[in-house]
Amino acid sequence: MPQLSLMLNPSLREAAGLIADAVAKHRLLIVLGRCSVRYTGRGASRLGPGDRLVIVKPDGAVLVHRPRGYSPVNWQPESSSITAEETGEGLLLRSVRGRPREILEVLFTRLDLVLAVDGLEDTAEFIEYLDESEIRDYLAEHPEEIEEGLHVIRKERPIGDGYADIVARDKEGNYVVIEVKRVTAGKDAVLQLHRYVETLRRENPGARVRGILVAPAIAKDARSLLNSLGLEYRQIDIQRLYRKIAAAQARTVTQTRSILDFFKKTKH
Repeated sequence: MPQLSLMLNPSLREAAGLIADAVAKHRLLIVLGRCSVRYTGRGASRLGPGDRLVIVKPDGAVLVHRPRGYSPVNWQPESSSITAEETGEGLLLRSVRGRPREILEVLFTRLDLVLAVDGLEDTAEFIEYLDESEIRDYLAEHPEEIEEGLHVIRKERPIGDGYADIVARDKEGNYVVIEVKRVTAGKDAVLQLHRYVETLRRENPGARVRGILVAPAIAKDARSLLNSLGLEYRQIDIQRLYRKIAAAQARTVTQTRSILDFFKKTKH
């Protein structure tokens, strides 16, 4: 269970110890107060005094938020060192990044809240709209989204030391190996598809085997490799597929309720 240490309206001296301890022990730190910000590194910026929310995460990320807007006005993606010390001007929180060399300094002149949290856990996978298995299953049921005339033979077909997402035949009778990616496809995805295609060709001498990589986008170097290997690419719109799947699920729920209502009425 998370352990919390909270200070409300502390003096700069009172807060200095808690802030220094929190950053030293890699605790989540949230500070609300009046501060100014200075950044030097690949560029330079200065932000005058204002009421702001500063977050220091256990991995060294630092974010400075203004009262409005969802994006931080200043941030440091990671830090090689974070220090907090009381100076003659206020309480200075200093984040230093090693490569590239960047320094983010937040000078507090008033503190309203300081919260340090330990023991937070979050290992859940972030899935945007659909995961790959959901996309694969939908495309296996609707192969026309990839190409007209495709007939699916099998999902998750074992090939060599892996599993091809979909194996189908096209309208000419050729085998088609389909690899599905939820994010931008890179060279690894192309090489994976190529291995499946070559293995299926060895398993079926004389047969023509095509390979199609399905993804919302493909990296430039991956596209060049794909073309050089004689493979194909089909772009999909994840949001559009999500809407289609959600609509189909809603229809299924409605139909199920209608059937249940029918049986309820006939029982009376």
